[in-house]
Amino acid sequence: MGDRVPVHITIGGVLPREHLEAFAAHAAGYDLRTEWDGEPFDPAELPHGEPLELYGTELNGGQIPEIDAFCAEHGLPFRRWSGGCPGAYLPEIILFDGQGQMRDYTASEDEYVLFPPSWINSFTRLRDLKREMGRAELTIPAFVVTGGASDDRS
Repeated sequence: MGDRVPVHITIGGVLPREHLEAFAAHAAGYDLRTEWDGEPFDPAELPHGEPLELYGTELNGGQIPEIDAFCAEHGLPFRRWSGGCPGAYLPEIILFDGQGQMRDYTASEDEYVLFPPSWINSFTRLRDLKREMGRAELTIPAFVVTGGASDDRS
């Protein structure tokens, strides 16, 4: 059955309205909510001018692979934190900037990126270390849905 832990994902970027129903179906499949233990995600209630924040509890391994894949396929930047399970796996943060590969980092239970000493010690110049640390911080843009009957932006 697997270890069940929480997940928090912040999604941004531009999504054509024609794909919103498929996204909502994936979110419903994981019972993602608009806040911890809040209301289920409703595609009719999208944020205005800010990223979409979704939360899940009791998810197998803290994974939502269909959401990750959907975002990657549609070029939607995201930051996903998944909780850990003592003795099985550590919490993680997955970053996707809208293109290329997803980057993964070890994290704390309060959603901070953690850098192991071996990783830090691998750098010979402080500026290279700072650059890599900066890559671990991703500002997620607003989540915008385009198209539809009125061709408005939600």
